[in-house]
Amino acid sequence: MTENEKLDLILARIQDVETAMQGMKTDMQGMKTDMQGMKTDVQDMKKDVREIKQRVNRLEVAQADMKRELFRIDRKISDTYNLALDAWGQGVENKEWLEGATLKM
Repeated sequence: MTENEKLDLILARIQDVETAMQGMKTDMQGMKTDMQGMKTDVQDMKKDVREIKQRVNRLEVAQADMKRELFRIDRKISDTYNLALDAWGQGVENKEWLEGATLKM
C-alpha cells in the first residue's frame, strides 16, 4: 500500500467519523429541544402545584371559619334549650304555687 492510499484510507475514516459526529450533533440538538420542552412542562407543573397549595390553604381557612361558626351555633342551641328548660321549670313552679295558693283559700 502506497502512502497516498494510506492517506486516502485515513481521510475516508476521518470523513466517516465526521459524518457520525454530525449525526450525533443532530441527535443532541433534538434532545436539547426535547429537554427544553420538558423544562417548560416542569415549570407549568410547579405553577399548578403553587395554585393548588393556595387553594388548599384557602380551604383550610374556610374550614376553620366553618368550625368556629358551627361551635357558635351549637352554643346558641344549647343556650336556647337551657333557657326553654328553665322557663318550663319556672312555669311548673308557678303553676304549683298558684294551685297551692288557690287551695289554701
